[in-house]
Amino acid sequence: MGAAHLNLQQVSKSFRIDGNPLTVLDDFSLSAAPGEFVCLLGASGCGKSTLLRLVLGLEQADSGALTLDGQSISGPGRDRGIVFQDHRLFPWLNLTENIALALHHSGLSRQEQQARVDSYLKLVGLYEFRKARPAQISGGMAQRAAIARALVAEPKLLLLDEPFGALDALTRYRLQEELLRIWQRDRPSVLMVTHDIDEALYLADRIVVLQANPGRIKRVINVDLERPRQRQDPRLISLREEILSLFDWQAIDRQ
Repeated sequence: MGAAHLNLQQVSKSFRIDGNPLTVLDDFSLSAAPGEFVCLLGASGCGKSTLLRLVLGLEQADSGALTLDGQSISGPGRDRGIVFQDHRLFPWLNLTENIALALHHSGLSRQEQQARVDSYLKLVGLYEFRKARPAQISGGMAQRAAIARALVAEPKLLLLDEPFGALDALTRYRLQEELLRIWQRDRPSVLMVTHDIDEALYLADRIVVLQANPGRIKRVINVDLERPRQRQDPRLISLREEILSLFDWQAIDRQ
């Protein structure tokens, strides 16, 4: 699969709301090493999802440079895969067919595509459900299928936009474990958006805490703890308190 070096230099992005400019990201610079797991953490409105859309190539920055392995990001590509908060599987297709869509125009033969899809269905524990449609499986299983779809093209960079935010706590914990297992096996670079401090601390090598209006980096926190991590590790609890102290709760309440 391989991994990629992501580099963002002085990226800015604005939108027009009722004819007025709204700056979402301002002079944003970030570098992620190959194979690194980076979490973007912040309140709503700080530009996290906009940043992912820029990296995915669905939006263009107003200024600044975005590169992947030194190549400018100018549009979507199979070197990047994404998982959203909702699984976005097509309801009229079964899991095999949904995942195989990511290999369209891949250049692989039909047999190679089927072998690749089967491999990733097994990786996420869904091979026995390969003929099921999304309505026939649980929300957690659907998100596992979405992860398989994002990985099947073997991207160098995996983008995750609140992928477990709509799930119950037990399912979320299980899928965090599954994600770590997959990441440790294949080691793609990961850029993940989350509102969940504990999730970021459990998963990330590095946490980028953002401030809003406009979105800027407030603090970068290295999580230099061995894996597997224990969720009640006093060191994680100390880091959680440090992160909580960075937020202006009155400003967040006004948003």
